[in-house]
Parts: sequence; C-alpha cells; structure tokens
Amino acid sequence: MADRATVDTPSATSTRPQLDAAAVTEFSRDRGESASLATWRARAATVLARTELPDRVRHLWRYTDPGKLLPGKLLAATTDSGAADVAIPDTPAVVLVPGQPPRLNAAAESCGLVIETMHGGGDVTEGLGRAVPGEHGYFEAMNAAAFDAGLVVRAPRNLDLAEPLRVVIPAIDGADVLPRLLVIAETSARLTVVEDHVGGDSGSVVIGVTEILVGANAEVRHVLVQRWENGVRGHLTQRAVLERDARFLGATTGLGGAMVKVDLGAVLAGPGARSELVGVTLPEHRQHLDHHTVHQHTSGRTWSNIDFKAAVTDRARSAYTGLIRIEKDAPGSEAFQENRNLLLSERARADTIPELEILTDDVSCSHGATAAPVDPEQLFYLASRGLPAAEALQLVVRGFVESTLCLMPADLREEIETLLESRLRRIGGAA
Repeated sequence: MADRATVDTPSATSTRPQLDAAAVTEFSRDRGESASLATWRARAATVLARTELPDRVRHLWRYTDPGKLLPGKLLAATTDSGAADVAIPDTPAVVLVPGQPPRLNAAAESCGLVIETMHGGGDVTEGLGRAVPGEHGYFEAMNAAAFDAGLVVRAPRNLDLAEPLRVVIPAIDGADVLPRLLVIAETSARLTVVEDHVGGDSGSVVIGVTEILVGANAEVRHVLVQRWENGVRGHLTQRAVLERDARFLGATTGLGGAMVKVDLGAVLAGPGARSELVGVTLPEHRQHLDHHTVHQHTSGRTWSNIDFKAAVTDRARSAYTGLIRIEKDAPGSEAFQENRNLLLSERARADTIPELEILTDDVSCSHGATAAPVDPEQLFYLASRGLPAAEALQLVVRGFVESTLCLMPADLREEIETLLESRLRRIGGAA
C-alpha cells in the first residue's frame, strides 16, 4: 500500500561492473564507429565513473534494489542465442541484436523512414543524448558508454507513416544486452513505433535507453511492450522531447521479467505541446515491476496526462512513482496524473507515490492514487448472475483496465488486449 515505506533488502552480492574510457574507445573502433561517436561514448564513460549507484534512500529507488539490475560484464561479446528465431511480421519491422546489423524486412526498407545503425561510420550523434544524456542517471550513463545494439529511426519532414514500425529487441539467453534507440520525427511528421522486448532467460540482463525527438507540429506514438521470459532482469528508460505544437503518446504494457524498472517520461519544451502516458501492468507470481513516469513542462500552454494501472496477484509487487513538474517559465500549463492499483491476493503488494512540483501559479493540475483489493460486493453480484469465481474476478480486472486501454492507439489496441488476455486468463486460478 502507499503508506508502507519498507524497502527490499540490498543485494550483498552485487558487483558494480568496471568500465574505462580506453576500453570504450577500443570497443567503438572495433565496430567501425565514427570518431564523434567514439568521443561521445568516452565522455559517457567518464560520467559513469563519477556517478554512484543509486542510493536506496532516494524515493525513486526505495522499492527496488539497483544492485540486482547490474549486468555482469560490459562490452562483452554476445551470441545470437535466443534471437535467431524471432519472427518478423509483414508490416514494417526491424530486429535489433547486439553485434549484428539491424534486420529490416522489405516493408521497413520501403516505408519512407530513414533507418540506420548507430555502429556504422556515419555521424549519428546529432540528437544523441538530447533526451537522455549520460548525466540522467547511473544506468543511463552505462548505456551511453557501452550500448551494443543501436538504431536510429528518422521520419522526414511531412511523412505520414500509415503502418507502425515494430522494433523487436530480443534479450539474449545468459547474456547482457544494452540496446539504444533514437527516434527523430522532423517537422509535421507522423509515425508510430512499437518497441517490443522479448525472450531471454534467468541469466539475461537488459539495460535499454530510448530517446524520442518530436519536431514542431509532429506526432509520435511510442508503444513499449515488455514481455520478457521468466527470470529476466532489466532497466528501461524512455524520454521524449516535444517542440512547438508537437504531440506524443507513450503507451506501455509490462508483463514479463523477474525484476524490472521502467522510467518513462516527456519534456514539453515548446508551446502547444501535448503528451500522454498510459500504461497497464499485470505482475504475477513473485514478479517485481517498478514503473516511474514524469512529465516536465518547460514551456507555457502545454498539456499532459498520465493514466497508469496495475493489477497485482499472487506474491507479486508493483511499485509506481509519478512526477509532474511545471517550471516557472511554463504558465498556462495543464497536467493530470492518475495511478490505480488493484490487489488480487492477500500477499500482493502495490506501492504508489504521485508527486507535483509546481513553480508557477498559473496552472491547472490534479493527481490521484489508490491501492485496494477487489470489492467483494462486485464479486458477489457477478456470482449471483451465475459466473464462476475465477471468471468473475477476471471480468472485474478487465473492467478495471478498460478505461486505460481505451487511451491506447486504436490500431494497436487489439494486439495489446491479446497480450493481456493470456495473463488475465490465469487470474483466479483459471486455465
């Protein structure tokens, strides 16, 4: 519940991986990267060296032990284990695997987007680090210095992409993966990117960063699907920066992994910018899923909304922290935030911390959070209509997440509901 302030026991066995600028430079040279990218990486390695592992006293880490998310060895060679069998749909799609060129299907090659690897000889540092600089945090600095699977997606001016681009990022069995994705939407461009994290096993660690730059009057919809296999540990960071009259929708579905922390947000940097973050997570068994959302209004006349729901069963745990920050130079801003948590068993746990930081008085803001078990009267009503107990509970959960699902992209909602359905069918002990 929200008023319980106990934290996980810190990991006594976690070891901070070592990294130096020389090793980073050699890694970059071996991959044939540009001199500017090698310099950018080396600078990030310097930032990492002076950045401490997050302190558990900080409320963003009070519920999750960062030591348990550390990879074993940075800049290590990886194999294709667990990634070779990834199915590529007929719609525009890319598979991103460490040590390999991005695998584009024919639809991706002809959709009008400019899609290129970060590891080639061209200069891809334009925009890199603008949304998520190495100074953002420890795991972000680690990714900046040592990312091993990088992709740039650019939507040219006025492009209106009809179909979503799917970027599939497999976790590698028994290995660490540090993917990085940069999406750039130029003026008046429109596109949808589905970032799909799949695969892995109990030896897999993923430290990922996604940056999204939304130009003036452009629109980007980013759907983050996290459906790792059991045992995967991961930390994912996503930030969007919105220019004048830009629009952004960030939708996330958290289903897989053993211990996962996801940091999602947007900076509304231009007047008229609008951003919405919506998410659903359904942790089960002993899963530990921790989500943080943030909207930072740095320009006036901007609008944002956050709607995040968690339904927690068995002995799983969901943690949520959400921040709205309106800077003093952002009058006329509107911002809303809602986090609702449904506890489906006596041992399930949900922690929630909604926050407002408002530095100007010309705003309209609201936030709310709840964590509660299922209303027994709802179950009694459904049982009185002949529904078995498990089906009644599933129906209540479906109704609980329905309003959030309605905010997700209409053309992708059916796919998201299908992913959720297999989890919903297990609630209440049903097959």
